Amino acid sequence: MVQIEELGKVIAQIIFNRNSNDGARKNPELIQSVYTFLKLDNDFLLNTPIDGIRTYLDGDDSCGLQRMELASKTLLEESFLLPEAQGKKLRARAKELLEYIQRNANRLLHLVNQLMDYRRAELGVFELKVKKENAHQLIQDNFLFYDKLARHKKITYTLHSELEEKEELFDPNYLELIVNNLLSNAFKYTESGQSITVTLKEENNWLVLQVSDTGIGIPINKQGKIFERFYQIESEHVGSGIGLSLVQRLVELHHGRIELDSEEGKGSTFSVYLPQDINIYKSSELASNDAKNEEDQVYSTNSKEMYFIDTEKVENETIETGDKKRGTILIVEDNNEIRHYLSSGLAELFNTLEAGNGEEALEKLKENEVDIIVTDVMMPVMDGIKLCKNVKQNIRTCHIPVIILSAKSETKDQMEGLQMGADDYIPKPFSLAILTTKIQNMMRTRRRMLERYSKSLEVEPEKITFNAMDEALLKRAVAIVEKNMDNIEFSTDEFAREMNMSRSNLHLKLKAITGESTIDFIRKIRFNEAAKLLKDGRYTIAEVSTMVGFNTPSYFATSFKKYFGCLPTEYIKKAKG
Repeated sequence: MVQIEELGKVIAQIIFNRNSNDGARKNPELIQSVYTFLKLDNDFLLNTPIDGIRTYLDGDDSCGLQRMELASKTLLEESFLLPEAQGKKLRARAKELLEYIQRNANRLLHLVNQLMDYRRAELGVFELKVKKENAHQLIQDNFLFYDKLARHKKITYTLHSELEEKEELFDPNYLELIVNNLLSNAFKYTESGQSITVTLKEENNWLVLQVSDTGIGIPINKQGKIFERFYQIESEHVGSGIGLSLVQRLVELHHGRIELDSEEGKGSTFSVYLPQDINIYKSSELASNDAKNEEDQVYSTNSKEMYFIDTEKVENETIETGDKKRGTILIVEDNNEIRHYLSSGLAELFNTLEAGNGEEALEKLKENEVDIIVTDVMMPVMDGIKLCKNVKQNIRTCHIPVIILSAKSETKDQMEGLQMGADDYIPKPFSLAILTTKIQNMMRTRRRMLERYSKSLEVEPEKITFNAMDEALLKRAVAIVEKNMDNIEFSTDEFAREMNMSRSNLHLKLKAITGESTIDFIRKIRFNEAAKLLKDGRYTIAEVSTMVGFNTPSYFATSFKKYFGCLPTEYIKKAKG
Protein backbone atom coordinates (compact mmCIF):
# COMPACT_ATOMS: atom_id res chain seq x y z
CA MET A 1 0.00 0.00 0.00
CA VAL A 2 1.22 3.54 -0.78
CA GLN A 3 2.85 5.23 2.19
CA ILE A 4 1.26 8.55 3.10
CA GLU A 5 4.71 10.00 3.89
CA GLU A 6 5.81 9.42 0.29
CA LEU A 7 2.66 11.01 -1.09
CA GLY A 8 3.02 13.92 1.31
CA LYS A 9 6.56 14.64 0.10
CA VAL A 10 5.46 14.81 -3.52
CA ILE A 11 2.45 17.01 -2.81
CA ALA A 12 4.57 19.27 -0.61
CA GLN A 13 6.99 19.84 -3.48
CA ILE A 14 4.13 20.82 -5.79
CA ILE A 15 2.87 23.71 -3.71
CA PHE A 16 5.84 24.64 -1.55
CA ASN A 17 8.77 24.05 -3.92
CA ARG A 18 12.01 25.27 -2.32
CA ASN A 19 13.21 27.03 -5.45
CA SER A 20 9.94 28.48 -6.70
CA ASN A 21 6.71 30.02 -5.46
CA ASP A 22 5.06 28.47 -8.49
CA GLY A 23 6.07 24.86 -8.08
CA ALA A 24 2.85 23.37 -9.41
CA ARG A 25 2.96 25.16 -12.77
CA LYS A 26 6.70 24.77 -13.35
CA ASN A 27 6.82 21.13 -12.26
CA PRO A 28 3.85 19.32 -13.87
CA GLU A 29 5.72 16.06 -13.50
CA LEU A 30 5.20 16.33 -9.75
CA ILE A 31 1.44 16.44 -10.27
CA GLN A 32 1.73 13.36 -12.44
CA SER A 33 3.61 11.69 -9.59
CA VAL A 34 0.67 12.25 -7.26
CA TYR A 35 -1.65 10.80 -9.88
CA THR A 36 0.64 7.75 -10.20
CA PHE A 37 0.41 7.20 -6.44
CA LEU A 38 -3.39 7.35 -6.61
CA LYS A 39 -3.44 5.01 -9.60
CA LEU A 40 -1.23 2.45 -7.83
CA ASP A 41 -3.37 2.30 -4.73
CA ASN A 42 -7.15 2.47 -5.15
CA ASP A 43 -7.76 1.69 -1.47
CA PHE A 44 -5.83 4.82 -0.52
CA LEU A 45 -7.84 6.85 -3.02
CA LEU A 46 -11.20 5.80 -1.70
CA ASN A 47 -10.49 5.64 2.03
CA THR A 48 -7.68 8.02 3.04
CA PRO A 49 -8.99 11.27 4.54
CA ILE A 50 -7.38 14.46 3.32
CA ASP A 51 -6.52 15.24 6.95
CA GLY A 52 -3.92 12.46 6.80
CA ILE A 53 -2.04 14.28 4.05
CA ARG A 54 -2.40 17.62 5.80
CA THR A 55 -0.97 16.14 9.03
CA TYR A 56 2.18 15.13 7.18
CA LEU A 57 2.55 18.57 5.60
CA ASP A 58 2.22 20.24 8.98
CA GLY A 59 5.17 18.26 10.30
CA ASP A 60 7.62 18.29 7.39
CA ASP A 61 10.07 21.18 7.34
CA SER A 62 11.01 20.50 3.71
CA CYS A 63 7.75 21.95 2.41
CA GLY A 64 8.42 25.34 4.01
CA LEU A 65 5.16 25.45 5.96
CA GLN A 66 6.71 24.92 9.37
CA ARG A 67 9.41 27.54 8.80
CA MET A 68 6.90 30.16 7.69
CA GLU A 69 4.60 29.37 10.58
CA LEU A 70 7.45 29.69 13.10
CA ALA A 71 8.61 32.91 11.43
CA SER A 72 5.15 34.44 11.61
CA LYS A 73 4.77 33.49 15.29
CA THR A 74 8.19 34.97 16.07
CA LEU A 75 7.28 38.19 14.28
CA LEU A 76 4.03 38.41 16.22
CA GLU A 77 5.77 37.88 19.56
CA GLU A 78 8.47 40.45 18.78
CA SER A 79 5.95 43.01 17.51
CA PHE A 80 4.46 43.49 20.95
CA LEU A 81 7.90 44.37 22.40
CA LEU A 82 8.47 47.22 19.93
CA PRO A 83 7.04 50.75 19.64
CA GLU A 84 3.55 50.82 18.12
CA ALA A 85 4.56 51.91 14.60
CA GLN A 86 7.25 49.22 14.26
CA GLY A 87 5.08 46.60 15.92
CA LYS A 88 2.28 47.32 13.47
CA LYS A 89 4.60 46.71 10.49
CA LEU A 90 5.81 43.42 11.95
CA ARG A 91 2.25 42.25 12.57
CA ALA A 92 1.37 43.11 8.98
CA ARG A 93 4.29 40.96 7.81
CA ALA A 94 3.21 38.08 10.04
CA LYS A 95 -0.28 38.36 8.58
CA GLU A 96 1.16 38.13 5.04
CA LEU A 97 3.03 34.94 5.93
CA LEU A 98 -0.03 33.34 7.46
CA GLU A 99 -2.15 34.33 4.47
CA TYR A 100 0.44 32.77 2.19
CA ILE A 101 0.12 29.51 4.13
CA GLN A 102 -3.67 29.67 3.86
CA ARG A 103 -3.67 30.39 0.12
CA ASN A 104 -1.31 27.58 -0.69
CA ALA A 105 -2.96 25.10 1.64
CA ASN A 106 -6.24 25.80 -0.18
CA ARG A 107 -4.54 25.29 -3.53
CA LEU A 108 -3.09 22.04 -2.25
CA LEU A 109 -6.49 20.81 -1.13
CA HIS A 110 -8.10 21.79 -4.44
CA LEU A 111 -5.34 20.06 -6.40
CA VAL A 112 -5.53 16.78 -4.48
CA ASN A 113 -9.32 16.84 -4.67
CA GLN A 114 -9.16 17.26 -8.44
CA LEU A 115 -6.70 14.38 -8.75
CA MET A 116 -8.91 12.16 -6.63
CA ASP A 117 -11.98 13.16 -8.68
CA TYR A 118 -10.21 12.29 -11.92
CA ARG A 119 -9.04 8.93 -10.63
CA ARG A 120 -12.52 8.15 -9.31
CA ALA A 121 -13.92 8.89 -12.76
CA GLU A 122 -11.43 6.45 -14.27
CA LEU A 123 -12.36 3.76 -11.74
CA GLY A 124 -16.06 4.16 -12.44
CA VAL A 125 -16.94 5.51 -9.00
CA PHE A 126 -18.94 8.23 -10.77
CA GLU A 127 -21.90 6.04 -11.72
CA LEU A 128 -23.97 7.60 -14.48
CA LYS A 129 -27.61 7.97 -13.46
CA VAL A 130 -29.57 10.03 -15.96
CA LYS A 131 -33.12 11.22 -15.40
CA LYS A 132 -35.54 13.86 -16.63
CA GLU A 133 -34.99 17.08 -14.71
CA ASN A 134 -34.96 20.85 -15.18
CA ALA A 135 -31.44 21.59 -16.44
CA HIS A 136 -32.14 25.34 -16.38
CA GLN A 137 -32.60 25.35 -12.60
CA LEU A 138 -29.38 23.43 -11.96
CA ILE A 139 -27.31 25.61 -14.30
CA GLN A 140 -28.86 28.81 -12.93
CA ASP A 141 -28.12 27.82 -9.32
CA ASN A 142 -24.47 27.17 -10.16
CA PHE A 143 -24.28 30.28 -12.37
CA LEU A 144 -25.49 32.51 -9.53
CA PHE A 145 -22.85 31.08 -7.19
CA TYR A 146 -20.18 32.93 -9.23
CA ASP A 147 -22.09 36.21 -9.46
CA LYS A 148 -20.19 37.87 -6.61
CA LEU A 149 -16.86 36.82 -8.15
CA ALA A 150 -17.94 38.35 -11.47
CA ARG A 151 -18.86 41.64 -9.79
CA HIS A 152 -15.59 41.68 -7.85
CA LYS A 153 -13.56 41.15 -11.05
CA LYS A 154 -15.82 43.57 -12.99
CA ILE A 155 -16.69 40.90 -15.55
CA THR A 156 -19.92 41.07 -17.57
CA TYR A 157 -21.62 37.82 -16.60
CA THR A 158 -24.69 36.55 -18.49
CA LEU A 159 -26.92 33.47 -18.63
CA HIS A 160 -29.00 32.71 -21.75
CA SER A 161 -31.38 29.78 -21.38
CA GLU A 162 -34.08 28.42 -23.68
CA LEU A 163 -35.06 25.65 -21.28
CA GLU A 164 -36.71 27.39 -18.32
CA GLU A 165 -39.86 25.28 -18.44
CA LYS A 166 -38.51 22.12 -20.08
CA GLU A 167 -37.12 18.91 -18.58
CA GLU A 168 -34.05 17.31 -20.13
CA LEU A 169 -32.29 13.97 -19.78
CA PHE A 170 -29.02 14.20 -17.82
CA ASP A 171 -27.19 13.19 -14.65
CA PRO A 172 -27.44 16.19 -12.24
CA ASN A 173 -24.19 15.30 -10.46
CA TYR A 174 -22.25 15.02 -13.72
CA LEU A 175 -23.68 18.27 -15.07
CA GLU A 176 -22.88 20.15 -11.85
CA LEU A 177 -19.25 18.98 -11.92
CA ILE A 178 -18.99 19.91 -15.60
CA VAL A 179 -20.40 23.44 -15.28
CA ASN A 180 -18.34 24.25 -12.17
CA ASN A 181 -15.09 23.18 -13.81
CA LEU A 182 -15.91 25.14 -16.98
CA LEU A 183 -16.88 28.30 -15.05
CA SER A 184 -13.79 28.05 -12.82
CA ASN A 185 -11.65 27.77 -15.96
CA ALA A 186 -13.39 30.74 -17.60
CA PHE A 187 -12.94 33.01 -14.59
CA LYS A 188 -9.29 32.01 -14.35
CA TYR A 189 -8.49 33.41 -17.79
CA THR A 190 -10.94 36.31 -18.02
CA GLU A 191 -9.92 39.77 -16.79
CA SER A 192 -11.71 42.94 -15.70
CA GLY A 193 -13.84 44.51 -18.43
CA GLN A 194 -14.24 41.23 -20.30
CA SER A 195 -17.24 38.89 -20.32
CA ILE A 196 -18.40 35.35 -19.59
CA THR A 197 -21.62 33.97 -21.08
CA VAL A 198 -23.37 30.71 -20.23
CA THR A 199 -25.85 29.35 -22.79
CA LEU A 200 -28.25 26.44 -22.30
CA LYS A 201 -30.40 25.07 -25.13
CA GLU A 202 -31.56 21.95 -26.98
CA GLU A 203 -30.27 21.34 -30.47
CA ASN A 204 -31.05 18.35 -32.71
CA ASN A 205 -31.95 16.15 -29.72
CA TRP A 206 -28.82 17.18 -27.78
CA LEU A 207 -28.75 19.15 -24.53
CA VAL A 208 -26.18 21.88 -25.22
CA LEU A 209 -24.27 23.74 -22.51
CA GLN A 210 -21.88 26.48 -23.68
CA VAL A 211 -19.49 28.53 -21.54
CA SER A 212 -17.97 31.40 -23.53
CA ASP A 213 -15.47 34.04 -22.46
CA THR A 214 -13.67 36.96 -24.06
CA GLY A 215 -10.46 36.18 -22.17
CA ILE A 216 -6.96 35.33 -23.37
CA GLY A 217 -8.01 32.55 -25.75
CA ILE A 218 -5.98 29.48 -26.66
CA PRO A 219 -3.34 29.42 -29.43
CA ILE A 220 -4.34 27.23 -32.38
CA ASN A 221 -1.28 24.99 -31.98
CA LYS A 222 -2.25 24.17 -28.39
CA GLN A 223 -5.97 23.56 -28.78
CA GLY A 224 -5.45 19.89 -29.61
CA LYS A 225 -3.76 19.29 -26.27
CA ILE A 226 -6.09 21.29 -24.01
CA PHE A 227 -8.01 18.20 -22.82
CA GLU A 228 -4.90 16.14 -22.17
CA ARG A 229 -4.31 15.21 -18.56
CA PHE A 230 -1.87 17.59 -16.79
CA TYR A 231 -1.51 19.82 -19.84
CA GLN A 232 -1.20 23.53 -18.94
CA ILE A 233 -1.03 26.52 -21.27
CA GLU A 234 1.54 29.20 -20.51
CA SER A 235 -0.12 31.68 -18.19
CA GLU A 236 0.43 33.69 -15.02
CA HIS A 237 -2.32 31.62 -13.40
CA VAL A 238 -1.44 28.49 -11.45
CA GLY A 239 -3.30 25.43 -12.68
CA SER A 240 -3.10 21.67 -12.50
CA GLY A 241 -4.19 20.69 -16.00
CA ILE A 242 -6.83 18.38 -14.53
CA GLY A 243 -10.13 20.31 -14.69
CA LEU A 244 -10.75 20.20 -18.45
CA SER A 245 -9.51 16.63 -18.66
CA LEU A 246 -12.01 15.67 -15.96
CA VAL A 247 -14.78 17.50 -17.84
CA GLN A 248 -14.00 15.60 -21.04
CA ARG A 249 -13.98 12.30 -19.15
CA LEU A 250 -17.37 13.04 -17.56
CA VAL A 251 -18.88 14.11 -20.89
CA GLU A 252 -17.66 10.92 -22.55
CA LEU A 253 -19.08 8.80 -19.71
CA HIS A 254 -22.35 10.64 -20.40
CA HIS A 255 -22.15 9.44 -24.06
CA GLY A 256 -21.67 13.06 -25.14
CA ARG A 257 -18.95 15.20 -26.64
CA ILE A 258 -17.20 18.49 -25.86
CA GLU A 259 -16.01 20.98 -28.48
CA LEU A 260 -13.70 23.98 -28.27
CA ASP A 261 -13.85 27.12 -30.39
CA SER A 262 -11.07 29.55 -29.45
CA GLU A 263 -8.97 32.35 -30.87
CA GLU A 264 -5.92 33.74 -29.12
CA GLY A 265 -6.62 37.20 -27.72
CA LYS A 266 -10.38 36.96 -28.34
CA GLY A 267 -11.59 34.22 -26.02
CA SER A 268 -12.92 30.67 -25.94
CA THR A 269 -16.20 28.77 -26.11
CA PHE A 270 -16.55 25.28 -24.65
CA SER A 271 -19.66 23.46 -25.89
CA VAL A 272 -20.90 20.33 -24.13
CA TYR A 273 -23.39 18.07 -25.95
CA LEU A 274 -25.37 15.47 -23.95
CA PRO A 275 -27.65 13.07 -25.88
CA GLN A 276 -31.41 13.19 -25.25
CA ASP A 277 -32.24 9.85 -26.88
CA ILE A 278 -32.99 7.52 -23.96
CA ASN A 279 -32.08 4.48 -26.08
CA ILE A 280 -28.42 5.56 -26.04
CA TYR A 281 -28.19 4.83 -22.31
CA LYS A 282 -27.91 1.38 -20.75
CA SER A 283 -30.62 0.36 -18.30
CA SER A 284 -28.06 0.55 -15.48
CA GLU A 285 -27.40 4.19 -16.42
CA LEU A 286 -31.01 5.25 -15.91
CA ALA A 287 -31.91 6.57 -12.48
CA SER A 288 -34.14 4.30 -10.45
CA ASN A 289 -36.80 5.31 -7.98
CA ASP A 290 -34.49 4.37 -5.12
CA ALA A 291 -33.62 7.97 -4.19
CA LYS A 292 -31.74 6.91 -1.09
CA ASN A 293 -29.13 4.90 -2.99
CA GLU A 294 -28.58 7.75 -5.43
CA GLU A 295 -28.14 10.32 -2.67
CA ASP A 296 -25.44 8.17 -1.11
CA GLN A 297 -23.29 8.24 -4.26
CA VAL A 298 -20.00 10.09 -3.87
CA TYR A 299 -19.29 12.30 -6.88
CA SER A 300 -16.69 14.83 -5.83
CA THR A 301 -14.36 15.74 -2.99
CA ASN A 302 -14.48 19.42 -3.99
CA SER A 303 -17.21 21.76 -2.75
CA LYS A 304 -18.41 24.59 -5.01
CA GLU A 305 -16.39 27.09 -2.96
CA MET A 306 -13.16 25.27 -3.84
CA TYR A 307 -13.62 26.12 -7.54
CA PHE A 308 -12.85 29.73 -6.60
CA ILE A 309 -9.27 28.68 -5.86
CA ASP A 310 -6.76 30.21 -8.32
CA THR A 311 -9.40 32.15 -10.30
CA GLU A 312 -7.56 35.23 -9.07
CA LYS A 313 -4.49 35.61 -6.94
CA VAL A 314 -6.25 37.40 -4.07
CA GLU A 315 -9.73 35.96 -4.37
CA ASN A 316 -9.54 33.85 -1.21
CA GLU A 317 -8.33 36.75 0.88
CA THR A 318 -10.80 39.36 -0.33
CA ILE A 319 -13.09 40.66 2.39
CA GLU A 320 -15.47 43.53 1.82
CA THR A 321 -14.54 46.51 3.94
CA GLY A 322 -16.67 49.20 2.35
CA ASP A 323 -19.68 48.64 4.59
CA LYS A 324 -19.84 50.16 8.03
CA LYS A 325 -19.43 47.79 10.94
CA ARG A 326 -22.87 46.45 11.78
CA GLY A 327 -24.38 43.53 13.59
CA THR A 328 -23.07 41.19 16.25
CA ILE A 329 -21.69 37.73 15.50
CA LEU A 330 -21.43 35.09 18.24
CA ILE A 331 -18.51 32.74 17.50
CA VAL A 332 -18.73 29.36 19.23
CA GLU A 333 -15.55 27.30 18.93
CA ASP A 334 -13.58 25.30 21.52
CA ASN A 335 -10.25 25.67 19.69
CA ASN A 336 -8.71 28.92 20.92
CA GLU A 337 -6.65 29.54 17.77
CA ILE A 338 -9.54 29.00 15.36
CA ARG A 339 -11.86 31.09 17.54
CA HIS A 340 -9.34 33.95 17.58
CA TYR A 341 -8.82 33.63 13.81
CA LEU A 342 -12.55 33.91 13.20
CA SER A 343 -13.00 36.74 15.67
CA SER A 344 -10.13 38.84 14.34
CA GLY A 345 -11.17 38.22 10.73
CA LEU A 346 -14.84 39.10 11.27
CA ALA A 347 -14.08 42.05 13.56
CA GLU A 348 -13.26 44.17 10.50
CA LEU A 349 -16.97 44.30 9.69
CA PHE A 350 -18.89 43.16 12.75
CA ASN A 351 -18.98 43.25 16.51
CA THR A 352 -17.96 39.82 17.78
CA LEU A 353 -18.65 37.76 20.89
CA GLU A 354 -16.88 34.50 21.74
CA ALA A 355 -17.88 31.27 23.50
CA GLY A 356 -15.93 28.05 24.03
CA ASN A 357 -18.92 25.68 23.80
CA GLY A 358 -22.67 25.59 23.35
CA GLU A 359 -23.45 26.10 27.02
CA GLU A 360 -21.33 29.26 27.19
CA ALA A 361 -23.03 30.46 24.00
CA LEU A 362 -26.50 30.13 25.56
CA GLU A 363 -25.34 32.27 28.50
CA LYS A 364 -24.02 34.89 26.08
CA LEU A 365 -27.39 34.94 24.33
CA LYS A 366 -29.14 35.75 27.62
CA GLU A 367 -27.01 38.86 28.06
CA ASN A 368 -26.49 40.12 24.49
CA GLU A 369 -28.38 40.87 21.30
CA VAL A 370 -26.89 38.63 18.59
CA ASP A 371 -27.55 38.80 14.85
CA ILE A 372 -25.86 35.58 13.68
CA ILE A 373 -24.27 32.56 15.39
CA VAL A 374 -21.24 30.85 13.83
CA THR A 375 -20.55 27.54 15.57
CA ASP A 376 -18.34 24.48 15.39
CA VAL A 377 -19.95 21.05 15.84
CA MET A 378 -17.60 18.98 17.97
CA MET A 379 -17.17 20.75 21.31
CA PRO A 380 -17.14 19.69 24.98
CA VAL A 381 -20.09 20.25 27.38
CA MET A 382 -22.55 21.09 24.56
CA ASP A 383 -21.84 20.53 20.87
CA GLY A 384 -22.95 22.71 17.97
CA ILE A 385 -25.90 20.50 16.96
CA LYS A 386 -27.40 20.69 20.48
CA LEU A 387 -26.73 24.42 20.56
CA CYS A 388 -28.54 24.86 17.25
CA LYS A 389 -31.49 22.82 18.55
CA ASN A 390 -31.67 24.94 21.72
CA VAL A 391 -31.52 28.18 19.76
CA LYS A 392 -34.14 27.17 17.19
CA GLN A 393 -36.58 25.73 19.75
CA ASN A 394 -36.47 28.75 22.06
CA ILE A 395 -39.00 31.44 21.14
CA ARG A 396 -36.62 34.12 22.37
CA THR A 397 -33.77 33.10 20.02
CA CYS A 398 -35.32 31.11 17.14
CA HIS A 399 -35.00 34.10 14.78
CA ILE A 400 -31.19 34.10 14.98
CA PRO A 401 -29.51 32.51 11.91
CA VAL A 402 -27.02 29.72 12.72
CA ILE A 403 -24.04 28.90 10.49
CA ILE A 404 -22.28 25.63 11.26
CA LEU A 405 -18.57 25.21 10.51
CA SER A 406 -17.41 21.63 10.78
CA ALA A 407 -14.79 19.13 9.66
CA LYS A 408 -17.66 16.61 9.50
CA SER A 409 -18.43 17.10 5.82
CA GLU A 410 -20.38 13.92 5.03
CA THR A 411 -23.87 14.42 3.61
CA LYS A 412 -25.50 12.81 6.67
CA ASP A 413 -23.63 15.18 9.00
CA GLN A 414 -24.69 18.21 6.99
CA MET A 415 -28.27 16.94 6.87
CA GLU A 416 -28.30 16.54 10.65
CA GLY A 417 -27.26 20.16 11.14
CA LEU A 418 -29.70 21.52 8.57
CA GLN A 419 -32.56 19.43 9.98
CA MET A 420 -31.91 20.96 13.39
CA GLY A 421 -32.63 24.35 11.82
CA ALA A 422 -29.12 25.52 10.84
CA ASP A 423 -29.31 28.17 8.12
CA ASP A 424 -26.03 27.11 6.50
CA TYR A 425 -23.42 24.35 6.88
CA ILE A 426 -19.87 25.09 5.73
CA PRO A 427 -17.36 22.20 5.75
CA LYS A 428 -13.82 22.84 6.99
CA PRO A 429 -11.39 23.93 5.66
CA PHE A 430 -13.32 27.07 4.80
CA SER A 431 -12.60 30.44 3.22
CA LEU A 432 -13.03 33.38 5.60
CA ALA A 433 -13.99 35.54 2.62
CA ILE A 434 -16.85 33.19 1.73
CA LEU A 435 -18.02 32.99 5.36
CA THR A 436 -17.96 36.80 5.58
CA THR A 437 -19.92 37.12 2.34
CA LYS A 438 -22.55 34.65 3.52
CA ILE A 439 -22.97 36.60 6.77
CA GLN A 440 -23.28 39.86 4.84
CA ASN A 441 -25.84 38.31 2.50
CA MET A 442 -27.93 37.08 5.44
CA MET A 443 -27.85 40.52 7.03
CA ARG A 444 -28.57 42.27 3.73
CA THR A 445 -31.60 40.04 3.11
CA ARG A 446 -32.91 40.75 6.59
CA ARG A 447 -32.28 44.48 6.24
CA ARG A 448 -34.18 44.65 2.95
CA MET A 449 -37.08 42.77 4.44
CA LEU A 450 -37.26 45.19 7.36
CA GLU A 451 -37.08 48.14 4.97
CA ARG A 452 -40.06 46.78 3.04
CA TYR A 453 -41.91 46.20 6.30
CA SER A 454 -41.23 49.76 7.50
CA LYS A 455 -42.71 51.18 4.29
CA SER A 456 -45.85 49.07 4.55
CA LEU A 457 -48.88 49.68 6.76
CA GLU A 458 -49.75 46.00 6.91
CA VAL A 459 -48.18 43.58 9.39
CA GLU A 460 -47.88 40.31 7.44
CA PRO A 461 -46.15 37.68 9.64
CA GLU A 462 -45.63 35.18 6.82
CA LYS A 463 -43.62 37.74 4.83
CA ILE A 464 -41.18 38.88 7.51
CA THR A 465 -40.44 35.67 9.44
CA PHE A 466 -38.17 32.75 8.58
CA ASN A 467 -39.65 30.04 10.82
CA ALA A 468 -42.98 28.75 12.09
CA MET A 469 -42.39 29.78 15.71
CA ASP A 470 -41.77 33.43 14.83
CA GLU A 471 -44.72 33.47 12.44
CA ALA A 472 -47.04 32.05 15.11
CA LEU A 473 -45.73 34.53 17.70
CA LEU A 474 -46.24 37.50 15.39
CA LYS A 475 -49.75 36.40 14.44
CA ARG A 476 -50.60 36.11 18.13
CA ALA A 477 -49.12 39.54 18.81
CA VAL A 478 -51.20 41.09 16.01
CA ALA A 479 -54.35 39.36 17.29
CA ILE A 480 -53.81 40.67 20.83
CA VAL A 481 -53.29 44.25 19.65
CA GLU A 482 -56.37 44.02 17.39
CA LYS A 483 -58.41 42.65 20.30
CA ASN A 484 -57.36 45.67 22.35
CA MET A 485 -57.68 48.14 19.47
CA ASP A 486 -60.08 50.49 21.32
CA ASN A 487 -58.61 49.86 24.78
CA ILE A 488 -57.17 53.21 25.91
CA GLU A 489 -55.53 51.50 28.92
CA PHE A 490 -53.71 48.90 26.80
CA SER A 491 -49.98 49.20 27.62
CA THR A 492 -46.76 47.37 26.87
CA ASP A 493 -47.00 45.70 30.29
CA GLU A 494 -50.48 44.38 29.50
CA PHE A 495 -49.28 43.32 26.04
CA ALA A 496 -46.36 41.34 27.55
CA ARG A 497 -48.67 39.64 30.08
CA GLU A 498 -51.04 38.48 27.37
CA MET A 499 -48.07 37.20 25.36
CA ASN A 500 -46.76 35.33 28.45
CA MET A 501 -43.40 37.09 28.09
CA SER A 502 -41.46 39.62 30.10
CA ARG A 503 -41.67 43.16 28.79
CA SER A 504 -37.95 43.20 27.92
CA ASN A 505 -38.10 39.85 26.10
CA LEU A 506 -41.14 40.95 24.11
CA HIS A 507 -39.38 44.18 23.17
CA LEU A 508 -36.22 42.32 22.07
CA LYS A 509 -38.20 39.75 20.11
CA LEU A 510 -40.34 42.28 18.24
CA LYS A 511 -37.26 44.39 17.57
CA ALA A 512 -35.48 41.35 16.12
CA ILE A 513 -38.40 40.31 13.90
CA THR A 514 -39.82 43.68 12.80
CA GLY A 515 -37.09 46.19 13.61
CA GLU A 516 -39.61 48.07 15.79
CA SER A 517 -40.09 48.49 19.52
CA THR A 518 -43.21 47.19 21.26
CA ILE A 519 -44.76 50.69 21.31
CA ASP A 520 -44.05 51.19 17.59
CA PHE A 521 -45.55 47.78 16.81
CA ILE A 522 -48.81 48.68 18.61
CA ARG A 523 -48.87 52.12 16.94
CA LYS A 524 -48.36 50.61 13.46
CA ILE A 525 -51.37 48.29 13.82
CA ARG A 526 -53.54 51.06 15.26
CA PHE A 527 -52.66 53.58 12.56
CA ASN A 528 -53.18 50.96 9.87
CA GLU A 529 -56.72 50.46 11.21
CA ALA A 530 -57.23 54.23 11.53
CA ALA A 531 -56.24 54.75 7.88
CA LYS A 532 -58.74 52.11 6.75
CA LEU A 533 -61.53 53.69 8.82
CA LEU A 534 -60.77 57.21 7.55
CA LYS A 535 -60.75 56.01 3.93
CA ASP A 536 -64.06 54.23 4.52
CA GLY A 537 -65.62 57.58 5.39
CA ARG A 538 -68.35 56.27 7.69
CA TYR A 539 -66.87 57.67 10.90
CA THR A 540 -65.78 61.07 12.11
CA ILE A 541 -62.16 61.69 13.10
CA ALA A 542 -63.25 61.81 16.77
CA GLU A 543 -64.95 58.42 16.45
CA VAL A 544 -61.95 56.90 14.71
CA SER A 545 -59.59 58.18 17.40
CA THR A 546 -61.66 56.36 20.06
CA MET A 547 -61.92 53.20 17.97
CA VAL A 548 -58.10 52.89 17.75
CA GLY A 549 -57.38 53.56 21.43
CA PHE A 550 -56.67 57.32 21.65
CA ASN A 551 -58.33 59.19 24.51
CA THR A 552 -58.61 62.57 22.72
CA PRO A 553 -59.00 63.55 19.06
CA SER A 554 -56.28 66.19 19.39
CA TYR A 555 -53.69 63.67 20.61
CA PHE A 556 -54.77 61.31 17.80
CA ALA A 557 -54.37 64.08 15.18
CA THR A 558 -50.89 65.02 16.49
CA SER A 559 -49.73 61.37 16.55
CA PHE A 560 -51.29 60.71 13.13
CA LYS A 561 -49.37 63.60 11.59
CA LYS A 562 -46.08 62.34 13.05
CA TYR A 563 -46.72 58.92 11.57
CA PHE A 564 -48.16 59.82 8.15
CA GLY A 565 -46.77 63.33 7.66
CA CYS A 566 -50.22 64.90 7.39
CA LEU A 567 -53.31 65.53 9.54
CA PRO A 568 -56.30 63.13 9.39
CA THR A 569 -58.34 65.74 7.46
CA GLU A 570 -55.60 66.04 4.83
CA TYR A 571 -55.31 62.24 4.63
CA ILE A 572 -59.06 61.97 3.90
CA LYS A 573 -58.79 64.56 1.12
CA LYS A 574 -55.85 62.68 -0.46
CA ALA A 575 -57.73 59.39 -0.22
CA LYS A 576 -60.74 60.90 -2.01
CA GLY A 577 -58.44 62.24 -4.73
